Amino acid sequence: MASIVHLAIPTPLRQLFDYLTDKPASFWQSGMRVRVNFAGRSCIAIVIRASDVQSNEEGSKLKSIDEIIDAQPLLPEEVLQTVLWVSRYYHHPLGECLQTVLPKRLRKGDSSELQHEAWWFKNEDSDNKKTGEKQQAILSLLEDYPEGISQSAIKAQLGNVSTSLKSLQQQQRITQKPQAKLPIARTELNLPCALNSEQQQVVDEVWQSREQFQPFLLEGITGSGKTEAYIALSEKMLAAGRQVLILIPEIGLTGQFVERFKQRLNTSIVVLNSAISDGERKQGWLLAREGLGRIIIGTRSAVFTPLPEAGLIIIDEEHDSSYKQQDGLRYHARQVALIRAQKMGVPVLMGSATPSLESLYQVKQQRFRFLQLQQRATGASLPAVHLIDSQGAHPDHGLTEQLLKKMHQHLEAGNQVILFINRRGYAPVLMCHDCGWQAQCNHCDARMVVHKQRHILFCHHCGSIQRLPDKCPECESKQLKSYGAGTEKIEQHLQTLFPDTPVIRVDRDSTQRVNAFDKMVSEIRQGQARILVGTQMLAKGHDFHDVTLVGVLDTDQGLYSADFRATENLAQMITQVTGRAGRGAKEGEVLIQSEQPQHPFWRNLIREGYALTADKLLQERIEMGMPPASHWAVIRAEAKDRSLAMDFLGEVAGILGSQSQQTVMVMGPVPAIMEKKGGRYRAQLLLNSAERKPLHQLLDRCTDSISRHKLARKLRWSMDIDPIDLL
Repeated sequence: MASIVHLAIPTPLRQLFDYLTDKPASFWQSGMRVRVNFAGRSCIAIVIRASDVQSNEEGSKLKSIDEIIDAQPLLPEEVLQTVLWVSRYYHHPLGECLQTVLPKRLRKGDSSELQHEAWWFKNEDSDNKKTGEKQQAILSLLEDYPEGISQSAIKAQLGNVSTSLKSLQQQQRITQKPQAKLPIARTELNLPCALNSEQQQVVDEVWQSREQFQPFLLEGITGSGKTEAYIALSEKMLAAGRQVLILIPEIGLTGQFVERFKQRLNTSIVVLNSAISDGERKQGWLLAREGLGRIIIGTRSAVFTPLPEAGLIIIDEEHDSSYKQQDGLRYHARQVALIRAQKMGVPVLMGSATPSLESLYQVKQQRFRFLQLQQRATGASLPAVHLIDSQGAHPDHGLTEQLLKKMHQHLEAGNQVILFINRRGYAPVLMCHDCGWQAQCNHCDARMVVHKQRHILFCHHCGSIQRLPDKCPECESKQLKSYGAGTEKIEQHLQTLFPDTPVIRVDRDSTQRVNAFDKMVSEIRQGQARILVGTQMLAKGHDFHDVTLVGVLDTDQGLYSADFRATENLAQMITQVTGRAGRGAKEGEVLIQSEQPQHPFWRNLIREGYALTADKLLQERIEMGMPPASHWAVIRAEAKDRSLAMDFLGEVAGILGSQSQQTVMVMGPVPAIMEKKGGRYRAQLLLNSAERKPLHQLLDRCTDSISRHKLARKLRWSMDIDPIDLL
């Protein structure tokens, strides 16, 4: 009997699409993939539901499905229900939401079959015949792995021994079986690390809630051993036959995280992030879906990974803004993780040295349980923090005499130094000394940044590149000077100031090559680099025991930003980067350069620490009725015509205002703070409500009318629920 299948297709249209099939409705299951013709192009669509055809007329005008890709649902019901929630909450088309969930190869219609490889096992009746050196090494290795070991893992440890494997197989001393290919080979385990009393208390509290949904916020000072607590909990979950999902904010943290888990846990670890190949990502996702991947470590989008035997979700550095997607489907991985954990009935552990005000507010509301680690795991003391007036800093490189003197002292003692400046490139301003011309981006309301090594001007907002001019384009003077300093300029000056000391620069430019970042981290750990200059990439989660001095440069812009979250972000960043000092046996110190050393922010943060600073900031937000004490949504528009974005949002404000409601305040439209970006003019409309429900009800009622408005087709527009960036 024919049926109509209701499909989610990747398109901006906010609806399901009906297709005809000769299979009965009972054949179709939610989460299967099919191939269809949509608007003249071949598309992979996801089945949401199906219904039997009631009459010949009902399906007469419908297209037919071209191909059935899956005999069984690719997406488990729990993941599908999560995506349906995401589509509703973020007011985003379901078809595009489902695209975010699937790895690229599966989005394009690849088979959902796992890749297999040879696994080798030592036979029990293997006798003591004489063997060659390579064969003996293989037998000794298999002795350590009674549950078998993959051929790729043998190759990683012993080199190319395929001939010896075949020879031993012919002698019937070893056996080969095909098993699912694991992306990360297992290694020899190190001895477990004994937890201190604080860490053990954290593990015990979370473990007691293992059979229910319970969010925990773990505030652990830098170096307090949060990762050890994660590993101990994961070990208990694995022993109970459960999977663990661990979210980390940056690809750069993956290497050290995986290494620490590999050394401690004899299990299959899967990595999911954009740095691995499409094939590896598909294999890892399928291993997790089949329950063969037991520990899943990934960045933001890994939150959607299927977990048939879920036991725990861990979110490391939960405060990090990288968990919020800033284009397309603007979801927050922390929020999605909480919803998934609630559906699966498992605990969520969110850890940070600098918890977000959103999470601290949930603790105040008694929705999250609060846990703390207040001492460094190694017994090391927190570094002493000093504030330096940067008014007297050197005009070329921005370093003060006090900081340079301290650097000499620490380097002479055989230690490492980190200089942190959150600005990559050589200099933020190129200016003509004669006529005052400045290098501006043609596509954005922003200056071009000088990148001297590549001999270019580069816009960090839209990616536009120009050749670095040798004369002023306005007056043709050759008196072009760069002002301000970025990581590249500071690196260059340090090589001159410290000619015998290896300097390494860690930023997005220097880590573009595959494995470049992991190689740098390895060099730093081995002491090959003595001075490290870097951006936020250096501030997060790294454990360098020989770093005893951290210098923080040029942070004052965070004190005067138009973004209401700037002070919170600055406090988090400073606390994180200062936590890189003195993590080992050696004492550390931190020097912060500021042009505003008398600013009360510095006094509060240095004297009282992050916890009290965050509590004051949260109280201010509550009193002012700002997030997290209220709920925001932003409707954005961008167009090549300056007036079009504002006109469209004016119409949207009218549609929203036509609904008789008093609880949601509609503010704007106003141009974005950086109005022109990437050749388009941007504007935004802000919706504010004390309660979440009325805000979503209003958007539910109006989204269809907004989508169908005649101006909506002439520009790009989007909705951002719980925005974190208003710039």
